[in-house]
Formats: sequence, structure tokens, C-alpha cells
Amino acid sequence: MKKLLTVIILFFLVQNATAQKSELKQIADSIKAEGEMLYRSEWASGHSTQIFASGFGGKKLLSGGYFSYETKKGIATVFFSKDEYPVVIATVKFNHGLDSSIYKIDTTTRKFTEIEKDFYTIRSKAEQTVLNDTLFKFYQNISLNLVPVIRNGAKKVYVITAQTAPDEVLLGNDYLIIFNKDNNIIKKTKLHNNLIPLGAGGKEAIKASSHLHLGETSPFITATDICAFKLWKPRTTWVISFIVSTGYVSAWHFRDEYLEILTQAEWKKVMKN
Repeated sequence: MKKLLTVIILFFLVQNATAQKSELKQIADSIKAEGEMLYRSEWASGHSTQIFASGFGGKKLLSGGYFSYETKKGIATVFFSKDEYPVVIATVKFNHGLDSSIYKIDTTTRKFTEIEKDFYTIRSKAEQTVLNDTLFKFYQNISLNLVPVIRNGAKKVYVITAQTAPDEVLLGNDYLIIFNKDNNIIKKTKLHNNLIPLGAGGKEAIKASSHLHLGETSPFITATDICAFKLWKPRTTWVISFIVSTGYVSAWHFRDEYLEILTQAEWKKVMKN
């Protein structure tokens, strides 16, 4: 009877462990997908700004901002005017391969499409909120980027720290603003408690980095972390980065861009072995 009870207990322990691993794998896949989407948007916005400024500097001065969004054919960055009722003054398009040498730029002034109206509206409302809500913090010589996202009916704007420092990766000081279908704000969330500067590695290569997620910060790596890691991949010597919380350890592997999330118990076993 005791042996049977032991077998039953072991069975349920194995089943629970397997279910937990499956759940963590789903969480990791979801976070990675969101992070890669943010990266594509920031990649397109950065390269589009360079292309527009270098070829059409005079018209670029007329721009009141920009946003990027994906289509079936690729990803487009739209620059809009500073007018009270803005119009599109330039559009830069890339294919899904994200090759910065292959693009099309159209500087014909035009009206927003219907989907672009939504992107502009939530971006504009987010911008006003960032400027007037004390939730959002500003640091000297550091700006915030607005990344509007509309996918599967969900509307949101990520507010992330611009990667401007030449030798350090800036994590944290990031936020998420959620909108309803009518483009009204329904939730504002701080994703990290503070700004986290990490050395990228230079003459003395840094192979690993880490930071903590404590308090109200997500117990897992954030999509904004992944976006920053992908943007910095060509310029850092990191091989792996760890995000540590009370219950979990997230590990981002730079070479193959693989994300794994372990429980603290699993992590301790790995470190012990």
C-alpha cells in the first residue's frame, strides 16, 4: 500500500512539473513574440529616420513624429506633419527580411489611411499622457520612444527608453498604456521600477549580464528587455543575460536568440550541477 501511495505521489509530481514547464514555455514564446514585434518596429523607425533625414532633410524638419506598423508585405514607417490636423509627409517601407539597403520611400503628402488614423490617435494620446502624468519619469539626456501596437483587436502603446548611449544598454524606465476599441486609455503600467544601465562590453568583453525584477515588476523577462537585447546584439559582447525574480530566472541567449524561463528551484539545480 505504501509503495502504491509513493508511486501515485511521484506520478502527480511529474505531471505537475511537466504542466509547469509547458506553461512556462508558452509564457516564454508569448513574451519573445511581443519583444520581436517591438524590435521590428524600433528597427524600422530608426532606419527610416536616417533615410528620411539624409535624403530629405528639409522635409524631415516638418515632421511632428512617426510610427511604424506591419503589413502583409513588410513594415512601414509613417512620418506625419506638425499641423493641428496632421497628414502623412513621408512613408518608408521595408520587406520582412529587415534589410536596411532594400527600401522604398515616398514623400508624397497624403491623408492617413483608416488604420493609420488609429495608430496616430493612440500615439498622440499616449504622448500627452507621458507629458502630464507623474507615473512617467524623465532622466537627463535620455528620451522616451512611443511604440504604438495594434494587433488582433488589441490597442496599446509601449513607452521605452531610447538607446542612445554608445557603450551601455539602457533597460527599464518603460511603460505600457492600454486602450479600448474606442482609443481611450483604460490602463497604464510601469514595466520596470527604474532605469537600468548595463555595460555593453568593450576592450574587456562582458559575457553575461543580469538585472532584478522585484516588487510590482513582472516576474519574467519583459518584451522591452528583448527589444533592447536585439537592438544591441551587434554592439555588445554579451552571450547571455539573466533576469532574476523571487520565483523565476529568465535567460536570453544572444547567439541563437533563445529564451528560457526556469523556476528558482530549477535554477538552483542547474547552478548546483
